[in-house]
Amino acid sequence: MRSVECTLISTPTIKQDSIGNEIEEKNKRLIPITKVEDVYSKEYYEASQQGFKPSLRLRISALNYKDEEELIYMGRVYSIIRTQEVTADEIVLICERKIKNVKNS
Repeated sequence: MRSVECTLISTPTIKQDSIGNEIEEKNKRLIPITKVEDVYSKEYYEASQQGFKPSLRLRISALNYKDEEELIYMGRVYSIIRTQEVTADEIVLICERKIKNVKNS
């Protein structure tokens, strides 16, 4: 069963604690998903030529998206590769799975 919501993660901001240590803070917002779509084969191959591996397309309300770079869906962290405006009210987020401890070559 697919989830009907995801968590958008904003770009981290640097704040200081009470003794002056810098702390990286990410803002997270839970938003509803309109539709989960399949990644198109043409889109997958074009993206893989640029080093991306799109694995998820989520359609959400355009009002909810504030240029976030990451999201959490079904317990997994994804990087938002690009966006596609479908209508004036909806936007599609094309995402790739983010894997920890892997360096880009």
